[in-house]
Amino acid sequence: MSDVKQFTKYINSLVDEDAMIKINERQTLKSETAWLKGVLNDIRKSKKHSLLAECEGELISMVELRKGFGRQSHVASIGMGVKKNYRRLGVATRMMKEILDIGRKDKDVKIIYLDVYADNRPAIKLYKRLGFKKVAKLKDRVQHKGKLGDQLIMDYKW
Repeated sequence: MSDVKQFTKYINSLVDEDAMIKINERQTLKSETAWLKGVLNDIRKSKKHSLLAECEGELISMVELRKGFGRQSHVASIGMGVKKNYRRLGVATRMMKEILDIGRKDKDVKIIYLDVYADNRPAIKLYKRLGFKKVAKLKDRVQHKGKLGDQLIMDYKW
C-alpha cells in the first residue's frame, strides 16, 4: 500500500502545481491502485517499460515507454514527469537517457515519439539535445492555465 501512496502523492504534486502534464485532476488511492495494476500488467506483457527515481524514499520522477500494437508495433511513446523541487538537476536527462537506452535495446521498437507543450522550452531543449526531432505542431491541442496551447510531436530514431 505504501507504493500506491507514493504514486498518489507524486502525481498529485504535479497536478497541484499545474505542471505541463495531461492529467489535471487529483487522483485517489483507488484510481492509482487501478492505474498501477494496469502498469504492472503491461510490464509483464512487455507492452511497457517504466523507470522510477527516488530521493530519500520519496518518488521524484517517473518515465514510461509505451509500445504500440498492430501496425504501430514498431513505435513507442514516452511520458515523463519530475517533481518541481528536483527539476534542472539532471534528473530528467538521466531518466530520458535510461529509457531511450531501453527502447533502443527492444527489438520491436524502431521509433520513439513524445508530445510536449509547445511552450515548455526546458523540456524541448532537453529532447532536442537527446536527438529528438520535431515532426508536427498541433494547434490548440492542450489546455493549460485556462488557455489553449499547441502541442509538439517529436520523434527519436536511431
